Amino acid sequence: MSCKNELHGIAKALRKKSLYFKDGWNINMLQAFIRDGGCCVYCGKPLLDTYGVALTATGEHLLPKHKYSDLTQNVDNLVPACAECNRIKHDYDPSEGKGRRLVITEEVRLALIGKVKREIKRKRSDDEREFLQTGKVAFKQAVAQYRKCRESAAT
Repeated sequence: MSCKNELHGIAKALRKKSLYFKDGWNINMLQAFIRDGGCCVYCGKPLLDTYGVALTATGEHLLPKHKYSDLTQNVDNLVPACAECNRIKHDYDPSEGKGRRLVITEEVRLALIGKVKREIKRKRSDDEREFLQTGKVAFKQAVAQYRKCRESAAT
């Protein structure tokens, strides 16, 4: 039996064995979570807490679903991601428009994940720089303005 078939069987058995995974879990996404150990493929953060609750977890499409709708339920295109990495990645296409011609093998999937990791790191750095340059001062001013309003309302 191939590993793909084995993974599908493992996911089906998990759904039967555990009430938690029975409802609300797409079988393809569950396979992706099992394959990737329940951690964000981009930052490595564990996505299931001690009770198995996936509070910060999202099912992510490695190749964006709006560009590659035919890959929406393809297990090889699905990865677990934390909400923050998913938000930062957004619609980034690590295949640079070549996704239709790709056969997503394990090697290709890992290469695409590597490209996304680098893009997330770059965007995170840009976001931090922008926040430090403009957002931090504006936020402090907004807090001060609100506190002043609260103080005047209290008197």
